[in-house]
Amino acid sequence: MYSHDKDEIRRVFEETYADNVRSRDLIGYGEMYTEEALWMAPDVDDRCGIEDIMQGFAESIDNKDIDPVFTAEEIEVMGDFGYVVGVSMATIYPHDGNPPKQAKFRALWLMKKEAGTWKIDRQIWNKKPL
Repeated sequence: MYSHDKDEIRRVFEETYADNVRSRDLIGYGEMYTEEALWMAPDVDDRCGIEDIMQGFAESIDNKDIDPVFTAEEIEVMGDFGYVVGVSMATIYPHDGNPPKQAKFRALWLMKKEAGTWKIDRQIWNKKPL
């Protein structure tokens, strides 16, 4: 049972999240979170709840496109809760014409299974040196 759950968490982390960021899909991005989710991005205020998180995401992509590649390194499942630890290597394309930049992030997500779907309940990441 748990191996299927780990596969689903990996899919959200490595595929669904990256696809929503890459495509700038605000609705899809919001659908990945629980109603009471906490989003703790670097260098900005924390966001709580789907609407607030969608607003934070919209602000973070306002002046740039982001092409991330996520790699899950550790996934654990405990009933309807789980976590994933991993890294993201992202290429950031500023809209102002400046050249693209590379960024590396370390991420920790606490996941919650709601109605059979794994959602992000707590999310924190920080920028790491390249």
